[in-house]
Amino acid sequence: MKQQEFEQKVKYFHENMPPQCPILYSMKIIGSKWKIPVMWYLMLNDGQHYNELKRSIGSITNTMLTKSLRELEEDGLLERHSKGTVPPSVTYHLTDTGKNLIYTMGDLFEWGKSLMEKQQ
Repeated sequence: MKQQEFEQKVKYFHENMPPQCPILYSMKIIGSKWKIPVMWYLMLNDGQHYNELKRSIGSITNTMLTKSLRELEEDGLLERHSKGTVPPSVTYHLTDTGKNLIYTMGDLFEWGKSLMEKQQ
């Protein structure tokens, strides 16, 4: 990014800053260590069961996955669908609000990929 483009973005942010900082508000919702990975893997494969999601993410504990899923559901970013069967069959799906983060996630993906390539 060129310096002039950077400065224009910063100016825009300054001129459009509401009383409550949108970054801090957003981070309250998605800022824990595991919420972004949970959402990322649901973007890649919507409708996953709990154990599928746990395997996809890897090193997340059951406690943290459960906590992240509950909080994301409370904040309206994902929905829990239960088929009402025995044993229970539950899948997780992003809501439209959660899906709106695809562009942000894509930018984060590209940024991380670029950093990884530079380190190799």
